[in-house]
Amino acid sequence: MASHKKISPIFTAIMIGFSVTILLQLFSLTTLYKGIKYAASDFKWRQFYQPGLSDPNIVIIAIDQSSIKKFSENYNINWPWPRQFYGIILDYLKKADANVVIFDMLFSESEVGRMDINGEQSESDFSDAIYRYKNVILASRAVDSKENNAESEDSKWMLQFDNAEKLPVFSGFNAIDTPIDSLQKNADSIGIVNFFNDEDGICRRLPLIFNINGSYFPQLAFAAYLNAAADVVIRYDPISNSLITKKQKIKLDDNGNYEINWYGPGGGGKKGCYRYDSFYDVLRSATQVMSGKDPVIPLTEYKNKTVVICATAAGLMDIKPTPFTSLSPYPGGEIHATLLDNLLNRHMSNQSLPIYSAAVFTVFFLMTALIVLSFVFIVKSLTTALTIALAMLILILCTNLYLFHYSAVNMDFIFPVLGIVLTSASSSMYKMFTEGLAKRQIRSIFARYLNDDVINILMKDPDRVDLEGSEITGTVLFTDLQGFTTFAEDKHPKELIKVLNNYFEVITNIVLDRGGYLDKYTGDGIMAIFGAPVEREDHARSACEVILDCRDRNVNELISSRHGNILTRIGISSGPMIVGNLGSERKVDYTAIGDTVNLSARLEGVNKAYGTTNMMSEYTWNFVKDDYFFRELDLIRVKGKNIPIRVFTLIDRINAVCPDRIKIEDRFNNAMEEYRNRNWKDAIKEFQSVLELSPDDSPAKAYIERCRLLTVSSDLVDEHGVFTFKTK
Repeated sequence: MASHKKISPIFTAIMIGFSVTILLQLFSLTTLYKGIKYAASDFKWRQFYQPGLSDPNIVIIAIDQSSIKKFSENYNINWPWPRQFYGIILDYLKKADANVVIFDMLFSESEVGRMDINGEQSESDFSDAIYRYKNVILASRAVDSKENNAESEDSKWMLQFDNAEKLPVFSGFNAIDTPIDSLQKNADSIGIVNFFNDEDGICRRLPLIFNINGSYFPQLAFAAYLNAAADVVIRYDPISNSLITKKQKIKLDDNGNYEINWYGPGGGGKKGCYRYDSFYDVLRSATQVMSGKDPVIPLTEYKNKTVVICATAAGLMDIKPTPFTSLSPYPGGEIHATLLDNLLNRHMSNQSLPIYSAAVFTVFFLMTALIVLSFVFIVKSLTTALTIALAMLILILCTNLYLFHYSAVNMDFIFPVLGIVLTSASSSMYKMFTEGLAKRQIRSIFARYLNDDVINILMKDPDRVDLEGSEITGTVLFTDLQGFTTFAEDKHPKELIKVLNNYFEVITNIVLDRGGYLDKYTGDGIMAIFGAPVEREDHARSACEVILDCRDRNVNELISSRHGNILTRIGISSGPMIVGNLGSERKVDYTAIGDTVNLSARLEGVNKAYGTTNMMSEYTWNFVKDDYFFRELDLIRVKGKNIPIRVFTLIDRINAVCPDRIKIEDRFNNAMEEYRNRNWKDAIKEFQSVLELSPDDSPAKAYIERCRLLTVSSDLVDEHGVFTFKTK
């Protein structure tokens, strides 16, 4: 018979877990996935930012809309302002003993030629102020130009470090637009201010170093960091994807960019991360100090401060999209301030493994978890599996948020969350499909042979039955109609079928109501199994109840003949047996095979030797001896067996046995004692005394006849008292 083998649950789980992981890996390369991942990351930043971590020694002097308006209305000075303004502020900050000053402004064009001011004098004043201050960082811009101006004066801003050529940064620029010579010659450093956005248009990371025609220049905040921390770049480590400086190791992403660690919404104010001072107020304070007056902003407010001067007015087009754009505008200058803060205070993501290794580890760990989850969905109940899946989701989210909040580890939780959801869904669908097939198969096999309650149990848990074959401990019951062959000789076929159908209707219901499995109809009898396909502890007890139900339902009176009623003989035995589907591709049945089955069939036939209507082996008796009252019939050896067994007939439930019955059984036991002692004549007397109390006691009559034969030929039983049956 061709067999359809059930796929191993662990193999299925491995396939589902592996497939989901591969699909997610491919999906993670798409723009859609990246958009989801970026949105999730932005959500974490907005919900769990920590403004208290930002450095209070970083101050932003804002060229805000208020300053532009006041200069225009009060002094008729319009934007762009004279550069000597910046020189005045630098002198003021020098008197305040400020630290590094960063200009997030491009001074790549000269003021000379302006009609409203003396441009030459203005530039000279600013240049001199830069010279006096020393620690000034000016902005430059990387451009794609036909001319390469990353030479001459610009070369002194270049960075020299080992493995620079291995740094994976964008190299699409071939020039830098630097400040005019009169300004940059006195600056401590220059830094590039180009911004880059992710695919969804949000700025989350920036390169610390730009590759300009094979020369390497620092980003503005990085240039300010190197100046403020007196640090230098030593080398790039391609293995850990890190920039190694004299003082620290800076982690980069796969594209050589630094992922910014945000402190909160931009724009200053109560919710802002940095102190914002209006450019107008700072310049007014500077002129007040020059005039010997008390400034609006005391000099002490800038002592040891790192100052970023940048445009914040919306009209100056320096508002950048960040994860906090939905909460407040974010000036480009504050992004530089945030990046500088990260570097100065080492507020960077913590990863113990290189990015590639971490990704491989994460995927392997996740795939293992998904395999386990899939296995749970396949072999456990849906409630249990969903509980575990929910617990995994909560664990992942809580761990992710905890690491993000307390350790600045910004891990992707979308990948594992989608993995759990997809694995749960696919495993559930697989189980529904396979269970549906299993349930349909179970119903088609057992619907006519099992009680509906038992079928419902199997439908809820199809795995409780193994159709491919398994060994169980159960009880087998065989029945047969005594004398039915003779009864049927003169009967019309239709009449005979009607009689049998009426009989089987009753006895089938009795078996099914007691939880038995009706294996087959054997002509004028049945074979029933208790303990399969659903295993149960009370299999022997259920079979015994069938005997008593047959008595209560008067089964022996269902078929009558001119010679009397046709009796139902029952044989029962318990023990191990093999159950499963047997047959061919075209015809298959769920049945049982084994010695237990054979013995119960033999015992059904042995009934006629004792005139009993039920007989069970000692194996069944051992299961139920404390629940029922039995008569031990004999020690026999059935045909085909070498090992003798004790056989019993069921009298009644213990609490239902009357005193008269007990008296009869006591006499029968006395008779059996004489029989076992081979006192044949005394045994005959004792069995006759049984008949005095119960004239229709068939086993007593059978033993009287056997004892008479034994007085002539004692070898009918062996020295152990075993009677051997030569026929079935």
